[in-house]
Amino acid sequence: MGNVLSGIQTMYKSAFFLTTVSAAVVLSACSINPQPSGERAILVSIDALNERLLRDNLSAQQAPALYRVFDGGACTEYAQPMFPSVTAAGHASIWTGAYGDVHNIAANAVHVLPRDQNTVMATISGFDSANLSAEPIWISAGYAQRRVGGHHSTQAPGEAGFPARSGERNAQQQADFERVQAGYELSNVQVMNGYNQQVTGHAVIRAEDVSWTEVSQWRNLGQLGVTLEPKAFTFSNAAGTFHGLLFGSSRYDSIAISLTPDINQAVIAQSNPVETEDFADRELARHFSKPLKVETESGNTFLRARLFEVSNNGEDFMLYHPSMHVMDTNHESVQAGYDEYVQGWFGNSASRMYTAGKFGPTRFQGGDGTAEARYLETAELFTRVFNKGSSWFWQEQQVDLLVDYFPLGDSIDHSLLTYMDPTWPGYDEAVGEAMTELRNKTWQLVDLRLEHLLQLAADANAATFVVGDHGMRSSWMEFKPNVLLQQAGLQVLDANGMVDLSQSKAVAPSGHWVTINTTEWRGGIVEPDEKEAVIAEVVQALQGAADSEGGSVIERVYIASEHPELGIGGAAGGDVYWSEADNYRSSRSTRGDQYVAETSPLGWHSRASTDPYMQTVTCAYGGGFTSKRIPASKLIDVAPTVSDYLRMPAPRHTQGRSLLPDLR
Repeated sequence: MGNVLSGIQTMYKSAFFLTTVSAAVVLSACSINPQPSGERAILVSIDALNERLLRDNLSAQQAPALYRVFDGGACTEYAQPMFPSVTAAGHASIWTGAYGDVHNIAANAVHVLPRDQNTVMATISGFDSANLSAEPIWISAGYAQRRVGGHHSTQAPGEAGFPARSGERNAQQQADFERVQAGYELSNVQVMNGYNQQVTGHAVIRAEDVSWTEVSQWRNLGQLGVTLEPKAFTFSNAAGTFHGLLFGSSRYDSIAISLTPDINQAVIAQSNPVETEDFADRELARHFSKPLKVETESGNTFLRARLFEVSNNGEDFMLYHPSMHVMDTNHESVQAGYDEYVQGWFGNSASRMYTAGKFGPTRFQGGDGTAEARYLETAELFTRVFNKGSSWFWQEQQVDLLVDYFPLGDSIDHSLLTYMDPTWPGYDEAVGEAMTELRNKTWQLVDLRLEHLLQLAADANAATFVVGDHGMRSSWMEFKPNVLLQQAGLQVLDANGMVDLSQSKAVAPSGHWVTINTTEWRGGIVEPDEKEAVIAEVVQALQGAADSEGGSVIERVYIASEHPELGIGGAAGGDVYWSEADNYRSSRSTRGDQYVAETSPLGWHSRASTDPYMQTVTCAYGGGFTSKRIPASKLIDVAPTVSDYLRMPAPRHTQGRSLLPDLR
């Protein structure tokens, strides 16, 4: 890391020169004209992609695109993720080529900086750009005069971060901040992130959830040509109030949805049986309504609906709509063009609705498989709109580099992986087989998503770089490090059950690490010369953590300052990390009498990057790459490798190395 930072610093000779360079960047930002490139590339991160899990559960016939990449592409044996192995931190490393101790996205929830202005317990989302302290690849590509699209990339496209550890930014940080800010103004940099602005979440609407109204309010009813008397209602969410009309002829089988009670302005959701045909034999999500455009204060969003069920007499129904989002972009024209082309992107499948029983009883709740089929249709629509967005960037915008993403596999593995594990005490063979089938069908949609990207790239003779952010494993035991710290006398709760920082020496604000409450933090109590002694107490407590039968809870403890190769610690990270024993997951909870407890079954990552189950992938396919395997790599190698392929400089804070000479 020292060599990288010193290399960066030699680019600037003085604070005066830094300021001059920064001003020049801002003034010239919009004047850069992208030049035609000789090569194009797609970089896609498939959330929770682990080759071992894929091969253990799906055949080449079930996942042909993934197998084609693994067997016919140039791949590393595996890619070591960030520590902890979580989505926000992993993607920050993919995009920047740096670890969390440099880019300051140390986890999904990270310390708020600067330290002297915030307490040690204050956290901010790692998906936000506020802490990002390294240049992402789309900014470096923009300055290299490449057309680049960021398709729902984490830590984008908000204001650049680069916060100081304490106090104000130094000259280097300010220059980096201004360079990234100006980079977002470049016309050839088009970055969007729909996750930043969710208007409302997934919803299943039943008859009991609506307000019934007079059907006479509706206009142009004669165009329906139905014999049954329609039934009118309204429902509301954060996007607004919607008018619904239940109608049919021999039976009620359709619902019109509109912002005004007018059939001519409505979209129609028709009741159809759940899908039973294979994905490859039909259009995905074909029974969803057309999108209904909704204008909100922050921008346009869209509602698509699926009528899963309606009683013959219309007294009850099950109407589903996905979450609704506004596209956050760095250029208004990008938002308008994407909205017009895609019309209704949303953030993920309805896995949480499914596991909560909103689609009916699940197989692990005694259901007959209907809930699973309904869930899969939400995953189909999610895949369809994500593919549509990729096509817009690649075909309509003709970007040289498309930075893309897909989280479907992560969401289903969180939900189902433990049900598939025979070592889980609650394992049921029949349920396990049913969950394996559902999980595999969902990953087949991930495969279709990858197939779409491979085809886009092939049509342009471009390369596709397929990577992941982490793996996944089952868990059903909870470890509460804050409770352990309390029992070790290192943390105190006040009368309200909150951490009393005036008496606490150590905390685990995100559950991924322990940070010492030094005087560097606002209100901190541990003096600098006392820090090492407190760390030693924390290590002793972690190493002694045991379950009720005396089994170890922690496999290994890592002091951040002793492991620079793992990229842990840094301004927004912690002082002490650990690797849990099998089947454990760590929690940020501060409540409870015991630091170990049995908990709900959940697929889990956020473990040490040294855990084989957390390993992910780095592969290059097409664009001149052929079948090849090279030794293991790191996520920080992705950005310099893609940059090398496109013959452009790597992001400025890159710590990794280009794998291109080895992969070719």
